[in-house]
Amino acid sequence: MTLPVIASILGNIIEYYDFVIYASFSSSIGQTFFPAGLAFSQIALTLATFGFTLLARPVGAVVLGICTDRRGRTFTMILCIALMAIGSLLITFTPGYQSIGMAAPLLIVTARLLHGFSLGGEFGSATSFLIEQAPGHEARAASWQAIGQIVASLAAAIVTLTLTLLLPAQGFDSYGFRIAAGLGALAGLLALVLRFRLIRTRPSPPVATVTVPSPFLRRENLLRTLAVMGAVALGSGITYLGIYMPHYARLHFHVAARLAYASALLTYGGQLVFTPLRWKLADYFDRTRSITPMLLSCALLFCLPWPMFRLVSIWPESILVMPLLFNVTGLLYFAALDGFIGLLFPNRLRGRGLTIGYSFGVVLFGGLAPLTNAALMSWSGTEQAPAFYLGLTALISASAIFGARRLL
Repeated sequence: MTLPVIASILGNIIEYYDFVIYASFSSSIGQTFFPAGLAFSQIALTLATFGFTLLARPVGAVVLGICTDRRGRTFTMILCIALMAIGSLLITFTPGYQSIGMAAPLLIVTARLLHGFSLGGEFGSATSFLIEQAPGHEARAASWQAIGQIVASLAAAIVTLTLTLLLPAQGFDSYGFRIAAGLGALAGLLALVLRFRLIRTRPSPPVATVTVPSPFLRRENLLRTLAVMGAVALGSGITYLGIYMPHYARLHFHVAARLAYASALLTYGGQLVFTPLRWKLADYFDRTRSITPMLLSCALLFCLPWPMFRLVSIWPESILVMPLLFNVTGLLYFAALDGFIGLLFPNRLRGRGLTIGYSFGVVLFGGLAPLTNAALMSWSGTEQAPAFYLGLTALISASAIFGARRLL
């Protein structure tokens, strides 16, 4: 693994690590930074966790997408990782509500806004850099981003499970999240150093100038951006379903908490085992530009969720292997996805196209997935409603890549 690859994917790793850690420790963070007697404090925490991040991410996508095309990929990558590290440091060292009052939740919300804003530009800038460093092997190069996401989720699961085993219950609730967030901050500082080294060794020149009017708002470019939004629907649905699954297993099927957390290790560790196959599938796309395997994967994931959720009613523990099964089935799709969406845009527009399309797609189909699934379960009266949602995202993604194939 070379310096450009490591420096590029570290930001994505830290992004997903921070997200999973914050979700895993949301109860502890709420008890620490929000007043105990405040009505709807848990709702306030949920809004801080998801709502403010979701609001900041599209804003970051637009601002940092323009920055990626005008100031260069490496400049934006450095800016994104610096903002991520600051946000993690705030979560690590901010005193609790009992010490500094309302300043505590305000600082935590600020941290989440910084995370959300930086997330908006991280994927697009880093993926553009990887693709442009590997002409003819774009999907293979871009596949490192997905591998980084798996590594991040695995690292977060290991840290969470380790802390549950090593810390007493009171310690886990009071300062376990600070240890986890502090590790993310240290990784962010390391990534910052590597990216400064990267800009000296392989600087990416700006691909547009401020004095040239942007052609991005033309119809064909907006259609490309909409295609990216649809293309990431399936991955977003599966990712957020995997994050929600431990809570779902405990709440609806009374699976032990430690067993639910351990299932995350199986999910992410199992995906890493298939990395060689991911590269072979990415190489196949680079050679052929064929989307047939991607469409096949979407078809399987349109059909598979319903019988799997039916199986859960018979064998509840099967819910713990479901995320791994969905991810492995989706490998035919995910192996080529990042390269596919990156190639939809010319160099001068790739930063904006990827950041805006990816971020808006993740917010729409991923960030709102918990709310959507909860609404579906309430409306339908069935605990198997997430199966319908996952099937829907498979249909949307298949339609997006089929419609965009002629743009390659």
